[in-house]
Amino acid sequence: MVSSALRTPSLAASAVFSVLLFISERGLAQDSEIESLRSWVKGMEQQLQKALQRIDQLEKERGTTATRVDQVEKAARAIQSAPSALNPAIGMAIDATAEQRSKAGGTFNFRAAEIGIAASIDPYARGYAYFTGSGEGVEVEEAAMVTTSLPWNLQARGGRFFADFGRLAKFHPHEYAFVNTPLSLERIVGGESQADGAELSYLFPTPFFLRGTVGGYNKLGAENERVDDGKSRSWSRFTYLGRINTYFDLTDNHSVELGTSVAFTPSSRIPDVAQGGSRTLSGFDLTYRYQPLDSTLHQGLSFGAELFGNSERVQRASGVRRMFAPGGYAYAEAKLNREWSIGFLYDNAPSLVSPGKKTQSYSPFLTWNLSEFNRLRFQYTYGNDNVSESKADAGNQFFLQWTTTLGAHSHGFANR
Repeated sequence: MVSSALRTPSLAASAVFSVLLFISERGLAQDSEIESLRSWVKGMEQQLQKALQRIDQLEKERGTTATRVDQVEKAARAIQSAPSALNPAIGMAIDATAEQRSKAGGTFNFRAAEIGIAASIDPYARGYAYFTGSGEGVEVEEAAMVTTSLPWNLQARGGRFFADFGRLAKFHPHEYAFVNTPLSLERIVGGESQADGAELSYLFPTPFFLRGTVGGYNKLGAENERVDDGKSRSWSRFTYLGRINTYFDLTDNHSVELGTSVAFTPSSRIPDVAQGGSRTLSGFDLTYRYQPLDSTLHQGLSFGAELFGNSERVQRASGVRRMFAPGGYAYAEAKLNREWSIGFLYDNAPSLVSPGKKTQSYSPFLTWNLSEFNRLRFQYTYGNDNVSESKADAGNQFFLQWTTTLGAHSHGFANR
């Protein structure tokens, strides 16, 4: 009995001790786990801090790299433009005719020797100039700067250039498909659309080519004598232009160009008349091309036409009156092969003072391209003249034109 009694307290003590030991060990385990968690969190904080420092370092390096890439790209563009800047493209076109006119006689006519220079100025602009020498002297026909990297599809041009009026007025005479400048273009526009001023063009974001142009100039027209380029004047005596033109393919073989232009001079002076008046010059141009894909570029058909209208006050025998003079031309040319092409030009040129009087001319022509740089053209013209500005405009007229080009002298898509 004693032995049993003594064992009972011993067992109870053992149980109590075991419980206390378990609790103690449990507490120590919890303390150890908390310390481990604290240590782990501290390690994570250190790693996060290092990661943030590394991110800052990478961002700085990326910024430096982007700056270096931008510098390299600018240097590359400068290098690309450097060859043409240091060695610009230079070319010359020589144009001469032998002429026989029934009312004026015959002549050898040295029409022009035209020197062209073009080059990139820097990554942001290019420049070009044409110097023309003829029997009348030497002149700067064009000398202009053109931007190449404006945002929003914009392009600016300034200096002396052919303003964006119509189509043929922007061509040099040796670029025509025929021999002479149409009389309608000479009388109404003033020949080439030469202008001193500035233009801004916008290329619309359309699936086809669509461009709008606005400009301001001293005057418009190389032969326009209404204004002296060398004299300052009121801004109302400047000429302001608006044009929109488009190009699109009808099919793989057929394409069309369309354009309309308006040039407005708010105040145009009339000699010996105190009060002048506004002048509005308008135009519409159409060019159609048939270029079969199964042939070369030396075969095909092109048709071009322009209608002009000039509205201004003019001095007449009965006094000063506002007159509207319409006119225009149309031509067609068939390219038979690399060497030969034939065509026909019709021209209707009114008198600006008496629009009822016109000079109508009919001109078949034949072109022989000896090579890409050497061309002969024969043209016959019959002029029915009721204006009588020049006796050379009437009757039978024969022309043999010889045109050559030297060096880099290309007008690209314009003369297709």
